[in-house]
Amino acid sequence: MKTHPNYQADPAPPLLSAARVQKERRVGARRSAEADYRSLFENAVCGIYRDALDGTPVRCNPALAALNGYASEAEYISAVSGAHGAWYVNPARGAQFRELMLSEGRVRDFVSEVYRHRSREKFWITENAWHVRDVDGNPIFIEGTIQDATERITTMAIVERQANIDSLTGVASRFKFMNTLHEQSLDGAEGCALFSIDLDRFKEVNDTLGHAAGDFVLCRTAERLQAIADGQGLVARLGGDEFALLLPGIYAGAPLKNLAAKIISAMREPVQINGQNLMVGASVGIASFPLHAENDEELLANADLALYSAKLAGRSGFCLFDADLRMAGQHNKALENELRAAIVGGELELHYQPIVDGSTGAVQCFEALMRWNHKSRGLLMPSQFIPLAEEAGLMTDLGNWAISRACEQAVVLPEHIKIAVNVSPNQFRSANISSTLRRVLAETGLDPARLILEITESVILTSEMIADRVLSEIQSLGVQLALDDFGTGYSSLSYLQRYAFNKVKIDRTFVAGMFEKKANFAIVRAILGIGRDLGIGIVAEGIEKIEQAEALRDEGCVLMQGYLFGRPKALNEIVCDLAVQELAEIQITAPETLGQRRSWR
Repeated sequence: MKTHPNYQADPAPPLLSAARVQKERRVGARRSAEADYRSLFENAVCGIYRDALDGTPVRCNPALAALNGYASEAEYISAVSGAHGAWYVNPARGAQFRELMLSEGRVRDFVSEVYRHRSREKFWITENAWHVRDVDGNPIFIEGTIQDATERITTMAIVERQANIDSLTGVASRFKFMNTLHEQSLDGAEGCALFSIDLDRFKEVNDTLGHAAGDFVLCRTAERLQAIADGQGLVARLGGDEFALLLPGIYAGAPLKNLAAKIISAMREPVQINGQNLMVGASVGIASFPLHAENDEELLANADLALYSAKLAGRSGFCLFDADLRMAGQHNKALENELRAAIVGGELELHYQPIVDGSTGAVQCFEALMRWNHKSRGLLMPSQFIPLAEEAGLMTDLGNWAISRACEQAVVLPEHIKIAVNVSPNQFRSANISSTLRRVLAETGLDPARLILEITESVILTSEMIADRVLSEIQSLGVQLALDDFGTGYSSLSYLQRYAFNKVKIDRTFVAGMFEKKANFAIVRAILGIGRDLGIGIVAEGIEKIEQAEALRDEGCVLMQGYLFGRPKALNEIVCDLAVQELAEIQITAPETLGQRRSWR
């Protein structure tokens, strides 16, 4: 191939030095990095800033400007000066930020409540910041990132509230209570007093009227305790119907008892639900630190022991812890376990006390009274184990056993003699008492008219609506009803008007004081008059003296019960008495009438 004579080749490009190539590459890399950084800076969701060491803003990205209510970086910088000094809602928080920067050169996850610069609206942020240093290591700027933490803090606050506040009642939760108790027990100089509070009839309300009614009672209880505390202590709901009042300070003796009495009085006030008054009440156990315990766990345990003792002694009472309670608590727990075994192990039995015609001495009825034939302690009276059974939730089991056993044994007695069985409030309000009666009567073949169920006014007090239904169901079976301990409750006369009781029993306290207090005799006379007018049989119980029997007879009392006429006996002894008297007119105590006083002595 020939080259044109006028052709000249292009000159070769000059060769680049290696140094120049490296320089251009570095420049390109720097520009690329700057572009990447600017993209991140401009488009980052979180706020990014650079401030002078005194807090004066130097740079900020659009997110930070928007976070503070501004449209651009320039607008933000021109409007804001000394941002950290005027930003924090709590100025001390700004001081803490500066101290951390001076001492450590950075902060991490620094959560604070701040103002939006433009609107002064409060919100929460989390901040990370660090020093930018010169070649000598001296700080020249502060850079950092800021994120809106309002949602996070709100969520944390909700979680904390849920952990510390009982959602139903609004008082402190068990978690909050335990933390506070621990903190106060660490301070032996200040001390604290703990009141453990347990509602007495809450389960019956919850079971019979429903959870809505139970929740209402719990809320009213919390309100009353808050009013008593009056901002001086911590009221907490520990769970179910258990509450606690924790008071800071050193307490002992009378002040503790006075406050416990005030709590019990407040809890006795009726709670009105759907137009009816519910009587609940409460028991209280008391212990104080450091008098009764060395730490929070021991204080709580000792207050619970005192509460347990208060409930065993009778409802709506209080007990102040002492050293003997610990041993008693261990004893009662062991006894409770033994009682559970006794119910199925055949250790329980019924003894029968006669109710007689006061003029002739003829037995009209036997009242069934429970006894526990304990393997090592012998025959135990009801007062020695019934309170324990109530606290342990065993009364329905005991009551159902008593009804079944009494009906089985009644069939061997003459047909004109009735049998009376006491029914506890728990058993009465249980869902199956009517079906239990129906089953037992069918199995034993006992004439329902021979069975009398004795109930106290406290059975009705918790819920009159439930009483209406259950009493109606019982009487529809042909079973008779007696109102026990009449005159000691709240609304006795209204109950006689509202419910068709077959018998009313005058409480023994009125009979015992007939001659010592005129008021007692007047009450007895009035009850007997009401019984005559309403056609209700009146039984005077607790008669131990012939003078009492004669005075009652003169006032028209027919039915009488007490040691004067006979102590409770086992069935075999009753049967023997009947056999000796050849099933004639049964006169357990004496064949003579009350008019022949010599034979009664």
